[in-house]
Amino acid sequence: MICRVLPYHVAEGPTNMAIDEALLDLVARDPSAAWFRTYGWSTPTLSLGYFQRRAEAEAEPRWRSAARVRRATGGGAIWHEHELTFAVVIPTTHPLARPSTALYRAVHRATADVLAAHGVDARRHADARPDEAGPPPAHPFLCFAGRDGEDLVAGGVKLVGSAQRRRAGAVLQHSSLLLRRAGAVPELAGAADLADVPDDPRTWAERLVGPLVGALGMRPVAADWPAGFWPGVAAIERDVYRNPEWYSKR
Repeated sequence: MICRVLPYHVAEGPTNMAIDEALLDLVARDPSAAWFRTYGWSTPTLSLGYFQRRAEAEAEPRWRSAARVRRATGGGAIWHEHELTFAVVIPTTHPLARPSTALYRAVHRATADVLAAHGVDARRHADARPDEAGPPPAHPFLCFAGRDGEDLVAGGVKLVGSAQRRRAGAVLQHSSLLLRRAGAVPELAGAADLADVPDDPRTWAERLVGPLVGALGMRPVAADWPAGFWPGVAAIERDVYRNPEWYSKR
């Protein structure tokens, strides 16, 4: 199977989420290829996981004036500033579509290999030494303040987390690689805080594409946006991710 790789793209939160949902719809309709993209956020943004309560964000003063969006994927809230977000969409016929941990592990293993090649020793939280793992907080609001067995950690610091959304015929997985500490979340360190590595998301996007797509057993093919794609994105953005009812649904 080929995996169509889109160019690194920067957009506002609602647009980014609408693009990923449109790709999920596309693969559900046409399972002949998977899609992969890396991207940034034009405005630092707090993304809530699908199941999180809006009141949790509003209870903390630092989020009250921040740009916010609700993702279609689960997990904890993420502050998107000094990080790389990447999304892969595969058909449910792909060997890694089930169980859900198979896709997590393939993506995280490839990401860990890339990090290791550049001096960052990251591993699954479940495989970390007891002195590296640290006590996992109970259901923290922020994704990177918690620890799941599949998360990538380095020296007790969580660097990569992922979450999924399934639809009939396709699976979307969001992943985030934390690159550097941000002013809004000084408690969360990134890869460049731990080692002498770049904090430019475009650099990491280039480094990850080949190894990650290869780890999924697919051949990467550089692609442009599909024909007729953007009107559908605009409709999803308007009706879902910029709709106050979507953000306030929980």
